[in-house]
Amino acid sequence: MQFTPRETKLIERLRKQERRWPRMRWALLAAGVFAACCYTYILIALYHTLHFDTLPSYEVLFFAMLWPKCLLGMILAGWLIAWPVSNWHGNVSRMLLLRLLDAQQSQKAPDETIS
Repeated sequence: MQFTPRETKLIERLRKQERRWPRMRWALLAAGVFAACCYTYILIALYHTLHFDTLPSYEVLFFAMLWPKCLLGMILAGWLIAWPVSNWHGNVSRMLLLRLLDAQQSQKAPDETIS
């Protein structure tokens, strides 16, 4: 099977992603934990600064500005933690595709030398 230059480039990109994954999973996990810690700290600090018995309008505005950002940040942190944990040993589809391509190329090499 002959690949076009674009397909060859995509295959090389998949190989590069496969080589990078062991380091990248730790980086993603660390970034997720760091983001979760930061947003948890912000939420705790926000909780301690608000006076719930008499809530002035500027505190309500302050809360309304920070709360959605903290929620989105926590969702991002959860994704940054869940993605590496769920794919800890690598992307199965990518690994199988690369193994099939390697097997096909290794079968093709002896056939070319005989002809």
